[in-house]
Amino acid sequence: MNKVEECFQKYRKQFQKEKIDFLLLDKEAIHIDRIAAIMKNINSEYVIPTDDEVKLRQYYKKLIENAYNFVLVHGTEDIGILSIYANNFQSKIAYTSTIGIVPSYRGGTIAPSLVKFALQFAKEAGMDVYKAEIDKKNTRWLAFLTRYHFRIESETTNNSYIVSRDL
Repeated sequence: MNKVEECFQKYRKQFQKEKIDFLLLDKEAIHIDRIAAIMKNINSEYVIPTDDEVKLRQYYKKLIENAYNFVLVHGTEDIGILSIYANNFQSKIAYTSTIGIVPSYRGGTIAPSLVKFALQFAKEAGMDVYKAEIDKKNTRWLAFLTRYHFRIESETTNNSYIVSRDL
């Protein structure tokens, strides 16, 4: 087992102690509908990048093809998702494309565990820097990430910040 797999298994066991399964989706197109349903259930204006259904399907397809997509499951319910791009070995920059938890599971240990996992996973995958894009109005999430040493790197034309931290 390599370091990336060890990292995943470590956090999977941690989540299982809380009766939550932690899955890594394979790169099959059948997962597009699953991701779409999770995004809808997260019910956050900050998670879904557009209202256009065609563009959303393209976005979910891109996630399946290019990102690591981790799903949190409680019983039979998908309760969260984390999508990470950690595959650019030239720039060595990892990027969270999506992170979200359904409302009834927010406020506990899930979000901190997901962030810690994402950072360790990216580092074990050989990345040196971790980045994410955050809507400027999402001040709670920005404050949360600053506790994990993220800093605002730049502003975008999409009314958002690019935040980053070294791994």
